[in-house]
Amino acid sequence: MADLMTGLKTDEEKAEEIKLWWKENGNSILAGVALAVAGVFGWQQWQAYKVSQSEEASGLFSQITNGTAIDRAGTIKKLENDYSATPYAAFASMEKAKTAKDNKVAIEALRAAAESKQINVARIAKLRLSRALIADGQLNKAASLLKEKFPSAYTSLLEELKGDLHLAKKEIDQARQSYDRAILSAGRDSVEFLKMKRNNLGEGA
Repeated sequence: MADLMTGLKTDEEKAEEIKLWWKENGNSILAGVALAVAGVFGWQQWQAYKVSQSEEASGLFSQITNGTAIDRAGTIKKLENDYSATPYAAFASMEKAKTAKDNKVAIEALRAAAESKQINVARIAKLRLSRALIADGQLNKAASLLKEKFPSAYTSLLEELKGDLHLAKKEIDQARQSYDRAILSAGRDSVEFLKMKRNNLGEGA
């Protein structure tokens, strides 16, 4: 009997300990649960917001490219300012550069695009920027960009631009070599144009 009472007392003590523990810690546990639930819903809302932003930016960019934007310059500026977290901000900057009448404006637009957090978009912008810098006579800055590492998919364009840079620096032999490398990795659509650029340099001594 004594052993049974001792057992019951122990159970009662354990129950009391649990109550006391819950009284001391229950609020923090509930707060932690609430934060975890809020975090899940917050993450879902953030993801939904990013999707919404991307869809809106895509629609605005389509207006620029298909010529339906009422205010083209204003739409480009809106994409650059309000949708900078999407790749369409950089796309808009590159569109600005493409139609810019002033090379300085094109260079600044391409510099902005080259800062994109979307790495492949930034790579394209850097290559276009190097072309604009070569045309503007800023050869050292162009050379610095072309020294960066690019995936093999960019080899033909990269070598073409190196050829353009060598040509601008009157380094004809190096230009020929770069164009030859560009031709070897070129796609069907660009190979003839590259051959024309290469053939314009004639043969080396």
